[in-house]
Amino acid sequence: MNNIVRLLSLASLLFSLSLFAQEQSCEHDSKSLRCVKYNRNYDADTITVSIKGVHPLFGDKIGVRVRGIDTPEIKGKLPCEKDVARTAKRLVENLLKNAKRIDLENIGRDKYFRILADVKVDSKNLRDLLLKNNLAYAYDGGTKSKVNWCQRTPADAR
Repeated sequence: MNNIVRLLSLASLLFSLSLFAQEQSCEHDSKSLRCVKYNRNYDADTITVSIKGVHPLFGDKIGVRVRGIDTPEIKGKLPCEKDVARTAKRLVENLLKNAKRIDLENIGRDKYFRILADVKVDSKNLRDLLLKNNLAYAYDGGTKSKVNWCQRTPADAR
């Protein structure tokens, strides 16, 4: 009886470890690139990453746009837009520099053929973090809204 209990315990442990290993896998597939390395970010919605296991021509220092948002422009017209842009850029830089894991999911191209992806930072969606902090607005790739970054309130981000 003790042997059966030990065998079941061992089987349970091995099953749990295999699930954990699958969850932590850095294997890429057709819609996801996992465990990418952060290089830099131009602003809050454009990052540069290197992709392990991909030829450097296609995977080294590749620009990626964050899907579903637009953020203030670093070279905006108003000083307050530039201030918000720098704040957003620093937040993204700090999040990505300190991330244990960065994944690109739901990868595609935008209307200008740029790489577009959901950027996951330690399993959290970067888009959601920027929206929550009122440093972005929802954007579906169509015509951009005129946003006055000087007068935004937290409710505006949703």
